[in-house]
Amino acid sequence: MSQANNMTSISTERIYYRDTYLNKLEATIIKAGNDENGDFIIFDKTIFHPQGGGQPDDEGHFELEGTKFAVKKLWAPRNPEEVPYLIKHYYENNDSINMKERINQTALQEINIDTRKIYARYHSAGHLLSNAVNKLYPDLDGCNGNHFPKTAFVIFEGKSLPNLQELKQKTNELVNELIKNNLPVEVNWKEKPRTVQFGI
Repeated sequence: MSQANNMTSISTERIYYRDTYLNKLEATIIKAGNDENGDFIIFDKTIFHPQGGGQPDDEGHFELEGTKFAVKKLWAPRNPEEVPYLIKHYYENNDSINMKERINQTALQEINIDTRKIYARYHSAGHLLSNAVNKLYPDLDGCNGNHFPKTAFVIFEGKSLPNLQELKQKTNELVNELIKNNLPVEVNWKEKPRTVQFGI
C-alpha cells in the first residue's frame, strides 16, 4: 500500500503553524473526494488555516496543471491531537480535471496574504488582551473568543467582576504599553495543544 493511500498513517502537516506569512507552497495531493459539503482534496501539507481558535478560514486557491481552483471552505478535526489529522480543502470544481486521478501529483497552494495578516493580527490581539486582563486581574481568565474582523471579542470568567470602566482604562493602558515594547512571542510545542505566550 502506498503512503498516499495509507490514510491511517499520514496527516496533513500544518505549515501555517510555523510560518504565518508564507503565502505559497507546493504540496502533494493524497486524497480526493466529495461529501455533503462538496468536492474536496487533502494535501500532505498546507498553508491554509482552517477556521478554529476563533480565526476564520483562509482565502485562496490551488493551481494544478495550469488551472486555478478557488478554495471555498476548509474542514479540520476539532481535536488538534487527532491522528491522522487530515484537512479537507473544498474547492470550486469546474470539471476540467479529475482529481481522483491526480493522487500523488503536486499542486501550488496560494493564500490571500493580506487577509491572512488581518486574521493573524485579530487573533494575536485577542490573546494579548486576554493576557493583559489576567495580569491585572488574576481572578479573570479569557475562556472563549472570536477573532473575526468587525465582530471580535473575548469572554472572561472569574470569581469577581471589577469596575468595568476601571478595567477598560487599565487594560488599554497596559495593552498600549506592551505593544510599544514589541514583545517576543513564545510558542510551547511541548504543550498539547500548543500554547502561544506573549512575553508579559
